[in-house]
Amino acid sequence: MTKKMPHRRELKILAKRLMLNPICMRVTFLLVGLQVAFYALRYFLGATLTYGLMDLSQYSDTVSGIYWNQEGVNILFRMDLPQMILAIPLTYQQIVRFLVVSVFIFLVLAPLRLGAMEGYWAVLRGDQGSVRRVGQWFRQPSRFGKALVVEFFLEFFVRLVCIVATIPSLYLFYRFYTTTPSVQAFTNTSALLQMGATVLAVAAALFAFWLHSIFLPVRYCLCAHPEYTLGQTFRRGFQSAKGVRKAFFVFRLSYFPWFVASQVTYGAIDLFAMPYTSLGGMVFLQEAARIRQQQDTLPASSEEGNS
Repeated sequence: MTKKMPHRRELKILAKRLMLNPICMRVTFLLVGLQVAFYALRYFLGATLTYGLMDLSQYSDTVSGIYWNQEGVNILFRMDLPQMILAIPLTYQQIVRFLVVSVFIFLVLAPLRLGAMEGYWAVLRGDQGSVRRVGQWFRQPSRFGKALVVEFFLEFFVRLVCIVATIPSLYLFYRFYTTTPSVQAFTNTSALLQMGATVLAVAAALFAFWLHSIFLPVRYCLCAHPEYTLGQTFRRGFQSAKGVRKAFFVFRLSYFPWFVASQVTYGAIDLFAMPYTSLGGMVFLQEAARIRQQQDTLPASSEEGNS
């Protein structure tokens, strides 16, 4: 793609204007409202996976490891240098609740999220959208099934890859804390272990973010063309970012503070961040498609002029 994309500031300004459309605001309020409600439901049902930090001086005999018992499992990570213990207590009942509630939330939010994105696309195209369109992703089995498959890759597959990618950094952190029990024991090897673990953790996060950026156009493709089959959705979704994958990744990185804010506020900030980031990505890919189409027609126009 020889012709340059517009500056990301221009794309973001357009996204901000579009998100003020009543349809965008309504579908966003519906989706984010349910997300926050589900966070509360998960908390009240005890379906969360919790962790805590304990003072090492009170548990001096504790050793890092995984300890199984009749009620569940305790994961302990001893950190002598800061004199803390990271504890993750999990009961079997808690794990079952977490899995059941997670599946239920996924079955509700996956098609709802595609319905909201379809509303964004309608506004972007200048169509007369409607909040009622969201219901079609529940009423039509084909849409419902495709929404689950696409969202599975974005919500579960990418996260699973992220967890696997963090294993090397976690191992180096483990080696660092087990070989450096005090400040006096800090050596060049300790510094290398700490630096290597940090670098690998950042690399794993960037890799997961990049992988999510690779699959994200598939979501946009499905909500823009619900009539596509799954094969068409993945194929054309990947093609929509052809030639601009690196630029699209960098563009999404500029939204990174909003993604962090979303995690910190348990999704409440998504009332602004979700339409802003989603419409920004859609505008980017639409502009890339327009430029690609113009370049494809230039050779044909030149041939006609020469003849």
